[in-house]
Amino acid sequence: MGRRLMVRRTLLIVLSPLLLMQALWVKWRTPRLPEPMGERSGELGEGPLLRLLILGDSAAAGVGVSAQHEALSGQLTRLLEPHYRLRWRLLAKSGMTTTQTLAWVEQEAAQADVVLISLGVNDLLSPIGVRRWLTATGELIDGLLASSPGAKVLLTPLPPLGAFPRFAQPLAGVLTRREARFNQALMAFCQGRRACQLLPLQLPLTPEALASDGFHPSAASYRLWAECACRAIISLHRPS
Repeated sequence: MGRRLMVRRTLLIVLSPLLLMQALWVKWRTPRLPEPMGERSGELGEGPLLRLLILGDSAAAGVGVSAQHEALSGQLTRLLEPHYRLRWRLLAKSGMTTTQTLAWVEQEAAQADVVLISLGVNDLLSPIGVRRWLTATGELIDGLLASSPGAKVLLTPLPPLGAFPRFAQPLAGVLTRREARFNQALMAFCQGRRACQLLPLQLPLTPEALASDGFHPSAASYRLWAECACRAIISLHRPS
């Protein structure tokens, strides 16, 4: 074991009781927002058929806004409607990890031309290591491609959790380093898979960009996310 890694692990062991107390305090102080009401599937628009699956955690589910039309799914489908006959579906639930989502997708066997994924935050906040997370991500994508050969998979980078106002030191520093390792691994993963693309998404962390819980996106941030995903989808499936 290298000296730097040994020192890092020693510090984590020493700090772990404090980190646990901080994490529990943040969880207790953070209001739990519900998933918004609204449609989670539909068909709209005219033109070439595009089957879209939005998959993931509370952010994919739209937590932070009051209705799905303000969330990622509603804003993205409106942006895509002028270009395609869009058949879309949202499979997302608060608290979902990558492994839990894999089991869910295996039951649903949803078919799609494009899959937009928002996962990783709940994995990052758990004890799981980067390698196990990437293995689960690979298994998830393999399962999606088995149901939908030829589909393109758009993955969303993890947000800079350590910079969120809810997190203080030393927990913020640990989350910052962990997020950097997760995102670096995810970038390398996407570069090694032709079906995968990592969205170039960097959402602001201003008060206007965050929901009332100081953690989930606001309607304005969901709009930026939808615009980024829309550009990527159109570049992959150019309408005639």
